[in-house]
Amino acid sequence: MAREPELVTLYRNSAEAGDAAAQFNLGEIYRLGSRVPRDLKEAVKWLNRAAAQGHSQAARSLEQLAAQGVDVTPAPGDPAPKPRAQSLDELLDSLKPAEGTEGDGGVDEPLRALEPDPDPLYEDEAVEDVDALKAAAGTGDAGAQVALGNAYRLGKGVAEDHGEAVKWYTLAAKAGDARGQYSLAVMYDLGLGLRQSNAEAMRWYLAAAQAGDAGAQFNLGNMIRLGRGCAADPSVAAQWFKKAAAGGDASALFALGTLYESGIGLAQDEAMAVDLYRQAADKGEASAQFNLANMLRQGRGAEADMAESANYCQRAAEQGLAQAQFNFGLMLSAGLGVAKDSIAAAHWFRQAAAAGEPRAQYHLAMLHERGDGVRKDAKAATEWLRKAAAAGDPQAQYDLGLMRLTGDGAPRDEAEAVRLFRAAAEAGHALARYNLGVLYATGQGIAKDEVEAHLWLELAANSGETAVAEPARKGAAQLAARIGPEGLADSATRLSQRKPGVQA
Repeated sequence: MAREPELVTLYRNSAEAGDAAAQFNLGEIYRLGSRVPRDLKEAVKWLNRAAAQGHSQAARSLEQLAAQGVDVTPAPGDPAPKPRAQSLDELLDSLKPAEGTEGDGGVDEPLRALEPDPDPLYEDEAVEDVDALKAAAGTGDAGAQVALGNAYRLGKGVAEDHGEAVKWYTLAAKAGDARGQYSLAVMYDLGLGLRQSNAEAMRWYLAAAQAGDAGAQFNLGNMIRLGRGCAADPSVAAQWFKKAAAGGDASALFALGTLYESGIGLAQDEAMAVDLYRQAADKGEASAQFNLANMLRQGRGAEADMAESANYCQRAAEQGLAQAQFNFGLMLSAGLGVAKDSIAAAHWFRQAAAAGEPRAQYHLAMLHERGDGVRKDAKAATEWLRKAAAAGDPQAQYDLGLMRLTGDGAPRDEAEAVRLFRAAAEAGHALARYNLGVLYATGQGIAKDEVEAHLWLELAANSGETAVAEPARKGAAQLAARIGPEGLADSATRLSQRKPGVQA
């Protein structure tokens, strides 16, 4: 009788000890006939045991087998698998922020289109009567100078010429015109028609801000908040945001809300944040609509209101905010605050996915796999999964890694599986850390390295995933006995040298 491959033995030992991840992996090995003869009865047994512990991917594999006519009834004495539908808690957990944002899915970076507004008194002349505008600007009319600068900047009625725009903005700015000062600051800020200079941008924003220009007050506050051209000082930034917000500037209302929500630069006040977000949201500020939706969903700063949350989330989604499109898709898929509608959910996932939102790409892949709200299409599912993995979604990287490891749905490539597991593991994915540790221990797809295997199993054990922690801890202990004190010291050193995001 042929000896069982070491990787299969490792999974079997952990599976028999009750590890859901190992049960799933062992079930997949039997389902696909990877390294062992294909055995659907064994596959169903182990997949059912994993699914009974809530392993969603095992439940998905059982669904696929059932669709192929395979009897997936649990063996006598085995518990029934848990349903794979998301609970409310699981769905809300999915609504966590994308990496790099603060708060719960919140957009916290104040952004403004740095566009000089045309002077309404001269807006028509900028297009229809450039000669008259030039004549007025030549007499020292600051409003005409700003409008002529706009014409040159935008190429309206004249050939686009940023250098000429700077010339006319400068004349108006030096004459004390706040719009000219603001417009010149923008040119310095963006480096249009002259060398980019934070110092000069700040100088002219300050002049316009002191004259009461709300756009300049906001942009000045934003530069101070981010430390562009000066030391970062959120408390000073907040004062400029307050001045701009007092004039009803939507971007400033939103920015001020982020400071109250986070307690950065101001005493934290979630009720005030909600009020400011609402004011900005009702003026059409998409990021404020999104943040307000999150706070209303969580009941932070105001009583929880799913219907109102869904309303504001939809408004932000309709303005093209990818995070809002993804979240609104989730709300539609579960009927949170809005009627459940899988077709509409798929629409919003597709919108967000097309904009590059990795989580939406992953969800769209799962919808195509199941035929939920979209046509069932394995090719489309794999393509969206690849995109999500390439964009950095850890779950997509893990799923694609499994496909590469087993050859199910993608060409088998153990080295590529290792690369994908590593990417997901470095992002904190517990199962990816566990699998990466096992592959290092067995030398599958990569040179065998028991010290590195120990490192990843230790990280998996401390990832906070109950189903992974115990088998990972046992595996790490077995390796510790083999690598000894010197190997343990090496493992600790390697961990300390890794980037912060990879720490346990």
